[in-house]
Amino acid sequence: MHVFHCPELEGSVATLPETEAHHARAVLRLKPGAPVVLVDGRGTRATGTLLSVDKHSCTAQVDAREQVPPGREAGIHLAVAPTKQVERFEWFLEKATEVGIGRITPLLTERVERHRLRTDRLEKVLVAAMKQSQRAWLPQLDEPTLLDDLLRDPLPEQRLFGWCEGERVPLTERFDPATPALMVIGPEGDLSPREATRLTEAGFTAVTLGEARLRTETAALVACTWMALAPARR
Repeated sequence: MHVFHCPELEGSVATLPETEAHHARAVLRLKPGAPVVLVDGRGTRATGTLLSVDKHSCTAQVDAREQVPPGREAGIHLAVAPTKQVERFEWFLEKATEVGIGRITPLLTERVERHRLRTDRLEKVLVAAMKQSQRAWLPQLDEPTLLDDLLRDPLPEQRLFGWCEGERVPLTERFDPATPALMVIGPEGDLSPREATRLTEAGFTAVTLGEARLRTETAALVACTWMALAPARR
């Protein structure tokens, strides 16, 4: 069945947002009576049938709903420097959503080459990835955030940052999958020494993802995928 993002799923009849209604009508050419799956991005998944499909609205009868609990990976927060080519950052967002990461912060650091992002466009990438992967939870996407502002927020006990220089430990040895975590990934020029010191002083541990020097979006995806699938410690 086709999956649609419908933020409001409280009643017995759901009205699809304009973009989703357009997709159902003009792209998929669905008719009343077609079976559908609706997800609100907050764990609710519903099954139902289309009631109306016209130029003005698209509604669906909700026949059954379930609340999908967040997985362990929902406790992972990635703060990642935007890439110079926005398409690479969008690729990371897509894959991180498929993996099931709970929160993503575009992080503005000293060596970042892109400071402006269209959050509305990025949200569409997340929604499309959520539907494609048949997940019920949409990651929280923050506005672009300065490092110092990130560190002023309440932080989880487990704090890590990728680092290509100096003393660091393998992520595979340091990460505890039983505890929520914040992982910082810097830009292609890496975090500056000042930023690395700032993070260390804030209780972060420098980690390595291996011997190869990875692109920002690759490093972020490697980190979040391994963290999501890491075996429980014995």
